[in-house]
Formats: sequence, C-alpha cells, structure tokens
Amino acid sequence: MSEFIIETNGLTRRFGRHVSVDHIDLRVPEGKIYGFLGANGAGKTTTIRMLLSLIRADEGSVQIMGRSLKRERESILRNIGSLVEGPSYYGHLSAYGNLKIICKLLELPEENIREVLDTVRLTPYAKQTVKGYSLGMKQRLGIAQALIRKPKLLILDEPINGLDPAGIQEIRNLMLALSHEQGITIFLSSHILSEIQSIADYVGIIQGGKLIFQDRMQELEKRNTVRLSIITDRPDEAYHALIRNGATTEKHGNELLVTVTGRMDQGEIFRILQPFSLQHVSEQTSSLEDIFLQLTGKGESL
Repeated sequence: MSEFIIETNGLTRRFGRHVSVDHIDLRVPEGKIYGFLGANGAGKTTTIRMLLSLIRADEGSVQIMGRSLKRERESILRNIGSLVEGPSYYGHLSAYGNLKIICKLLELPEENIREVLDTVRLTPYAKQTVKGYSLGMKQRLGIAQALIRKPKLLILDEPINGLDPAGIQEIRNLMLALSHEQGITIFLSSHILSEIQSIADYVGIIQGGKLIFQDRMQELEKRNTVRLSIITDRPDEAYHALIRNGATTEKHGNELLVTVTGRMDQGEIFRILQPFSLQHVSEQTSSLEDIFLQLTGKGESL
C-alpha cells in the first residue's frame, strides 16, 4: 500500500471557462495532519468536494487508502469522516439525539455515540438542545458526526472559521489528540496561516487552483530569510560594492537590505563593507506570511 492516504494526479475541475482546480498532485501521508492552505476562492473547497466524490473531476485521478475513488467509492467513503462548510444538525434535538439519527441511518451501534461525545468533550452537554450551543460546541458536534463511524481519514473544511480564540483552541487541541492518540489522518483546509503552522505536520499551498507548494511544515519554515538592514555614509558606493561581490542587495534611499546566505554570510558582508562607515545595522527575519507572499508572487495575503 502507498505511504500516502490521499494521492491525486492531475486533479482538475472547471466551471465553464474558469479552472477552479488546475492539475494538482496531492500527497497526504498517513497518520499526519495535512494543512491545505489558501486564500478564499483558491480552490480548497472544490478540491475537498472532489476528494469526497461530491462533485466529479474533469481530469485526473484520486487514490484514497491505495484504492481508486472512482472504482471503489462506497467502500472508501465508509472510512472517511468529513465536515464541509459547517455542521448540519437539528437545533431542537440534543447532541445525543442528532447522533442517534446518524447511527440509525448508518446502522451503527449506539455505543459509538458515547465514545464520540467523550472524544469531543460534549458529554456534559449531551442532553441539551443544540440550538443553545455556542458556535464552538456546534463545530465539535459536527466533528463528532464525522467521527461516528470511526474513520481512518478526517477531512475538515475551514473547521475554525468564525470561532472565537477559546473555540479555536478547543478545535486545535481536539485535532492534535485525534492525530496523536488515535492515529487518524486529518486533511484540514484553512485560510488562516498561523493556524496551519500551529497544527500541521505537512502543508500544501493552493493559489488560483494550482498547488504551488507541498512539503513538511519544517521545509516551509526553512525558507525563512535573514536580511541585514544597513545604513552607511556612502550608500551608492556600498551598494555597488555588494552587487559586484555577488550579494543580493536592495537599496531604499540610504538603506541597504542585504540577504544573508550560506555563501554570503554576515562576515563576508562586513568584509565587503569594511571601507565604509556603518551608521546602523539591524537584522530582519522573514515571517511565514512573507514566505507565503514570496511563493504566491502576487501579493495575495491570507
């Protein structure tokens, strides 16, 4: 079996002339949290809908758990729990009542209800009507619905959208527990960069329907760049000296921004600038937001 629980090849979806998802090759390792990051309208939900066979792909293939989604749809979907665009529930019923309906429809034992309520920490509120729940509690109920059949894979579309900080922390802790304690693979979409960074083992970045980055989160963080902000008595001459010696340098008025690399380390930069009087030197480290903007290349902010 493949090491990837989700594997797509050339996955594409068009709406008229608009290409919503453009030949993406997802590789989601089993047992990990994969953050699917992109601005609103980037193609995240359309991708998820194809992974769940809610809409068909125009091109490409989807393999889940080593099997073709097209050929083995029903057996694959039995092992997937999902929450797409918010939970659905009967507000006049309790959490227990809502989950009992699902168990009857899916012919699952009622003992599953107690297990998932305990997992999402709703047991103390199990008999209360859902219409009185906070948004975070409703979201946890949605995740309980996704967990009711004990899936191997959990697909969540923007699960923290609209939550307050306490609700976000609850969902974050829940996802970490599901991954680390139960070994469930979680495919999580979000437009919130900091949340993906705080929870994901792997990250894929989608922009304009194209997958522009996919790797371990640490590999994205390694793209951090350090630059020296330097003010000198002769900025024009200093700038040309740095450029002649191969230093990546930007000039903004009297300020020089010099990128530190393995070859052009700080010692080498200061050696080049030895003939000049340095009036100010400070270090700037790029944030993950900066890296995202560099990758997208269009100033698209999250």
